[in-house]
Amino acid sequence: MNKIISILLFSSLFLYSCEGQVNKGSNTDNTPTDSLEMLHEKIDHDPNNAVFLSQRAEMHMNANQFNLAIADIQAAINIDPDNTSYYLSLADYFLASGQLKNSMGVLKKVLSINPNNIEALLKMGEINLMVRKYQDVFTFANAVLDHDPYNSKAYFMRAYTYKELRDTTRAIDNFMQCLKNDHQNYNANIELGIIYSAKRDAIAIQYFNNAIAIDSLSEMAYYNLGMFYQNNDYLNEAFETYRTLMKVKPNFPYSYYNTGYIYMQLLKVHDEAIIYFSKAIEVQPDYIEAYYNRGLCYEILGDVQKARIDYMHALQLKNNYDKALEGINRIDDMTR
Repeated sequence: MNKIISILLFSSLFLYSCEGQVNKGSNTDNTPTDSLEMLHEKIDHDPNNAVFLSQRAEMHMNANQFNLAIADIQAAINIDPDNTSYYLSLADYFLASGQLKNSMGVLKKVLSINPNNIEALLKMGEINLMVRKYQDVFTFANAVLDHDPYNSKAYFMRAYTYKELRDTTRAIDNFMQCLKNDHQNYNANIELGIIYSAKRDAIAIQYFNNAIAIDSLSEMAYYNLGMFYQNNDYLNEAFETYRTLMKVKPNFPYSYYNTGYIYMQLLKVHDEAIIYFSKAIEVQPDYIEAYYNRGLCYEILGDVQKARIDYMHALQLKNNYDKALEGINRIDDMTR
């Protein structure tokens, strides 16, 4: 794999934090400190306590127990129907479980109560982005900006929509505005880095480094920075970036693979390439391309037996893998 990795937008950006926790809107003061067992006991003794139910819902959600989370937060809503944060949590839980229509229904109810609820407007925009209803995305994002002209999430949403529509100029403008209002926005830095990488513009380096400064463990930022260097023939910088990534995320296979690719394809140092392809396979045993390219290195070095083994392994992972079949045919022709 030697291509740019982009962001998975949607739920990962707006509903979840880096740790996969669901944001709670205005209900964050109720973050549970009790164990699940303790909450069970509290609810048994006080079954009409909406706060306890919402806390247990959060714990179920963090454990990916969607149905239990939904049931608990719905019970909390029945007890305290005026608490908007419970509705927003329910919308999150529906969306996380793939129930987009139910999520939208809950958000529409919130907006019927308060048409200017920023979080509900943002989530409606997000869902419309998921289903590629771009004009509706703009409608909700603009509604947010009408009430909160410095809202970085709304600018990011507009920017990503323009990117989807291949309007790079407007995408850049909105990502820039997002960063103007939120200098620490990791995702906007990544997206600008990706856009400028496609243009082969060295300003991409600045944005990827900004992202690394925000999240020093980000494989996405390091990897895409390495790819920029690799694609623009800054090989020493690419090696250094991939080496750093190997230390930061030793189980991330693509840093090893790309290092091997540089040694094989660009430097023609095939014995070194084998070392890194082997490490990529160690980390990801089903890495088809790593098996194939290691086999190709063995073939070039004249070790046809090891080359055949790797080509066969690639074929076991992917039937009729053309490159591996061609490699075996070349070996057969040589050994007849």
